[in-house]
Amino acid sequence: MISKKTIKAIEIATVVARYSPGQPVPAHEISALLGLSISYIEVTLSELKNHAIVRAYKGPGGGYQLDEKNRPVTLWDIVKIFEMPESSTKNSSPEAMPLAIMETEMRLRVQSFFESRSLTELARQANLPDRQKTEIRSIFKLKPLPQRVPIRMVNSVFDWKMSALA
Repeated sequence: MISKKTIKAIEIATVVARYSPGQPVPAHEISALLGLSISYIEVTLSELKNHAIVRAYKGPGGGYQLDEKNRPVTLWDIVKIFEMPESSTKNSSPEAMPLAIMETEMRLRVQSFFESRSLTELARQANLPDRQKTEIRSIFKLKPLPQRVPIRMVNSVFDWKMSALA
């Protein structure tokens, strides 16, 4: 019932909620921790940002933080973004009506379960290692610049005359 994409989105949001109270969490740190590609994480975080679950900060020291300024974030807030409601009641026959009623009841129970779970509470209970900032290393191997040699040049007529007498 819950897709793998939704589960990964909850995992990503949990990492952001766990590590972001002090400083934003960059996507490459989430990638290293969860073993997911940065592009997948960026797409998922973009969806979460569009639905006001996380905030994005650009530039050096940037990353993502949980956006709980107006309300606490529940797991249902994330699930409803990535799960499309699939109702079989639209094209069901009268014989299948009891099954459709059971499906609706099951969906309401699942929704109630996820609404009762806070993302910050899940993040506190998550068994995640302490945050260690990772460095972004360049794939290019650059040589150090050579030392600058000071050049002594004549910069006035007086200096030119003195250098000619020497």
